[in-house]
Order: sequence, then structure tokens, then C-alpha cells
Amino acid sequence: MHNIMTEWATIESRPDNPDRAFIHELLEAQARDVSLDMNPALTSLRAKLLAGNAGALSIGFTAPEYAIQGNGVVSGGTLASMLDLSMALTLLSKLGHGRTCATISLTVNMIEPGHIGGFIADARVKRLGGRVAFLEADLRDAMGSRCVASATASFAIFDVRA
Repeated sequence: MHNIMTEWATIESRPDNPDRAFIHELLEAQARDVSLDMNPALTSLRAKLLAGNAGALSIGFTAPEYAIQGNGVVSGGTLASMLDLSMALTLLSKLGHGRTCATISLTVNMIEPGHIGGFIADARVKRLGGRVAFLEADLRDAMGSRCVASATASFAIFDVRA
């Protein structure tokens, strides 16, 4: 028993990804409709945890005015960012203390034009390995009726560096 307690204390003393810790706290509290303003990218897209559990999250986003292209639709890069961020947060929801991730590859398929306003990303962990994870996500309009884009991605998993 002493070895298990010593090992746990060692794990807890390692540096952690604060975004990972925050997502875990929200899920443990079964929080909903919580702003995710942990970094400038999430803040600029007004990201909000809508629902979910470890490995599957729904995250709301609002496309900012500056993301509109000349043809009146939200830029593909902004939609791709929403998908990438939602998958990264979903992966963090499955990782343990002291672990973090980074996108290795991202494939986005634009299906319908995205118009200014709200979006909902539903992201899922498809496979979680020791060093690499595979995820997928769908991005719908705020009403949930139109799938605007979908994505798959692979992420590297590694220890947080001090």
C-alpha cells in the first residue's frame, strides 16, 4: 500500500496541463454551459462546454465577425480551428494528470457553408494509445440541423514539460 501512495504522490507532484485539469474538474462536477476561456483561441471563438463525458464532448463556438470572408461565410480556417480545438479538449478529457497532447494531422471536410453565429462541435476519441490518439468531430450550425464540416485527427500524447 505504501508504494501505491508514494507513486500517487509522485504523479500528483508532476506538472500538469491546466486545460486538462480544468476539463476534468468540469466533467467531475457535471458542469454544463461553462465558458472555456483558458487561452486566446478559445476565448476568441467564445468556446463553451455544452455537455459530455470523458472521451466525448459537445462544445459551442461563436464565429467572430472578423472570420467572415468576402462571400459572407465563415472562413474554412476558423471552422477547422473549432474542430481541432474541440478534439484536443476531448482528448484532454481522457488523459491523466501530467499528460498533454498536440495535433499531428488534421483532415477537415467542408460540407456546407458556415454562416456567422453559433456552432456546435461534437468530438469523440476513437482510439487512445500510449503515444498517439485518433479522434473525430462534426461541426453543426447552432440549431443542430446542418452539419457544416467534419474532421478526423491524430494527436501525439506526451508528458507535460516543466
